[in-house]
Amino acid sequence: MTRLNSRHVMCLAVALALCGQAEAQKNEVHDSLSLHEVSIVGKSKARKMHEQAYAVSVVDLATKYQTASPLNKVLNTVTSVNIREDGGLGSNYSFSMNGFSGNQVKFFLDGIPMDNFGSSFNLATISANMADRIEVYKGVLPVSLASDALGGAVNIVSRTNANYLDATYSVGSFNTHRAAVNGVYTSKSGFTLRANAFANYSDNDYEVWAPIVNLQTNKQEGEEWVKRFNDGYQSYGVKMETGVVRRSWADYLLVGMIASADKRNVQTGATMDAVYGGVKNRSWSLIPSIRYKKNDLLVPGLSLSLYGTYSMVNTYNVDTLARRYNWRGQWMNSTSAGEAYLTDATIRERQWQANANMGYIISDHHSLTLNNVFSALRRKSSDAMYPDDEMNNVPQQLTKNITGLGYQIRYNRWNANVFAKMYRLYSSTNKLMDQFTENQRWEKLTDRKQRYGYGAAATYYMLPSLQAKVSFERAYRMPEAVEMFGDGLVQKANPDLKPESSNNLNAGLLFDHTLGDHRLQAEVNYIYRDTKDFILKGVSMSSNPTTSYDNLGKVQTRGVEASLGYAYKEVLHLNGNLTYQDIKDKMKYETSENTFVGDGISENITYGQRLPNIPYLFMNGHADYQFVDLGAKGNTLSLNYDVNYVHDYYLSFTGLGAKATKKVIPEQFSHNVSLGYSLCDGRYSIVAECQNLTDAKLYDNYRLQKPGRSFNVKFRLYLSK
Repeated sequence: MTRLNSRHVMCLAVALALCGQAEAQKNEVHDSLSLHEVSIVGKSKARKMHEQAYAVSVVDLATKYQTASPLNKVLNTVTSVNIREDGGLGSNYSFSMNGFSGNQVKFFLDGIPMDNFGSSFNLATISANMADRIEVYKGVLPVSLASDALGGAVNIVSRTNANYLDATYSVGSFNTHRAAVNGVYTSKSGFTLRANAFANYSDNDYEVWAPIVNLQTNKQEGEEWVKRFNDGYQSYGVKMETGVVRRSWADYLLVGMIASADKRNVQTGATMDAVYGGVKNRSWSLIPSIRYKKNDLLVPGLSLSLYGTYSMVNTYNVDTLARRYNWRGQWMNSTSAGEAYLTDATIRERQWQANANMGYIISDHHSLTLNNVFSALRRKSSDAMYPDDEMNNVPQQLTKNITGLGYQIRYNRWNANVFAKMYRLYSSTNKLMDQFTENQRWEKLTDRKQRYGYGAAATYYMLPSLQAKVSFERAYRMPEAVEMFGDGLVQKANPDLKPESSNNLNAGLLFDHTLGDHRLQAEVNYIYRDTKDFILKGVSMSSNPTTSYDNLGKVQTRGVEASLGYAYKEVLHLNGNLTYQDIKDKMKYETSENTFVGDGISENITYGQRLPNIPYLFMNGHADYQFVDLGAKGNTLSLNYDVNYVHDYYLSFTGLGAKATKKVIPEQFSHNVSLGYSLCDGRYSIVAECQNLTDAKLYDNYRLQKPGRSFNVKFRLYLSK
């Protein structure tokens, strides 16, 4: 329930004395008390999140349930966020925020890190219908989300309303099918069962503008429109939790399980210059968990929350065909097996994760938070194509331990947080030494690292509708397993990666004002990042391109993000946002060690240049209108329009090579429209949707074309008690 200050309480008492009656109403979004003409309205969860000192964007997913959008599509509309996909459903994607991408941004599900949930359970496979909201932290994180995130985090908060069933199914272009079922049952005694299930399938046989190679002469014969033919994808998953809630000894005690699997055909390498007809990838994951929380534990104001998970993830990469393909689907026998790199590999990852978070409310204005998260990953790989390889089944280990302590002071018009963190990492792997020489060999490599970070965040209400925020953090991020150990296929290993460190500053203004039926929201933020040992993903431009991660000595980011939104009642919503980020290499000199050309210090030829292969200017716009009670009371017709723009950018550094010969990721301009009709206050609904309305050639990554115009129809059944 919303807390009432002394002025509210006095108004309430007077109103009760005059009127002698009151009516209380509660729902998922607002708490309110109504007394005839006196109304005290509580704040939505999203609004309460915005009042925090952190630079945070909150996406209320209730407006997305009818369209049953995947979470990555929803997040792509948030300021400073850019999601880049390699292709259609199930393709690899990367999440970027304020110039940080990949593992620099962390993902949580109800506060539990999703670092090792497996490829089959991710933002692209799960529906927005499973969650209540998404919290997007840009820079500084609450101590309760203990993590080594460098550039922010995304926390997906599950729906917890007591009893409901939400089922969706969609069918569309490229033989694409998506289904999801989400529900919660809670008895009066406090027993609860929560379930989320999904299934996805697509042939992904959309047309692409591709280079055609004559297999006889091995020469390119121009480009033409062809269908993808080895790009099918399917995934399945279920997340279940059961236990008790609202007990004297526990706010909740839940045991759960996540089980998921996927199968993916691999059509291309790092670019479309490589085309495969038999490369395949599949994985499965099994993740048991336990969660506990209790407020006012033993003494008033003391809270404790615990969780533990054990993730088991197996990944299989297969490339054994002795063939060469071109984009027409033609093939001829090859003298050697393996279209890209001969492999029949299995990667087994096992990871323990545990978190303990304790909070204590000292008084109405002061509180403390202590958090510790521990994770230990053990990885083994083997390859049936190389049974005598000395690296088969040799364990690789990565252990992290992160501790945070935070203090908050809070008053009516302002609040502030200060915190400190300790990061510890242990890694054990193997490195190929003296490659391409007669002394080539594998050597075991172990390392221990420890870093200390700190930060502060503050907010102040200059006016009732105008809020100022500022936050600063000295943050660290330890390398992840896939960056150090590779993925056994396209991603190559780099066991020498160093931890990233960054000084992050956010400063902004938020305006939110309601006048009658009209609501206006505006926000502007300045972003500054000073990063050392920046981990950057690069692409090798060879006949079979691969990717790898390397440290870039020093990177500086300056940027601005702005958003503007308008709403009229609940029938019209207009909003748009813009992000500009100038990310430059600020390492003036380079140091060379143990190279073929010797050791020494040299001038960095890319000093002062914008980092390549990262979008620096992009915008999003949205408009929707609701025709309420159309046809019958409780029925609504919805019109939606979305537009996305990404300015073109270079694949390589801007100062290297002639401009006319530089590789460019072209400008992107995409439009999506949908028409939906819901009946019986949302119990039944149907939505017709068109993605990429103008059939534009879209590329999030260099020479990796996304689907053209596509259509789908979505059906939804929603029952609540």
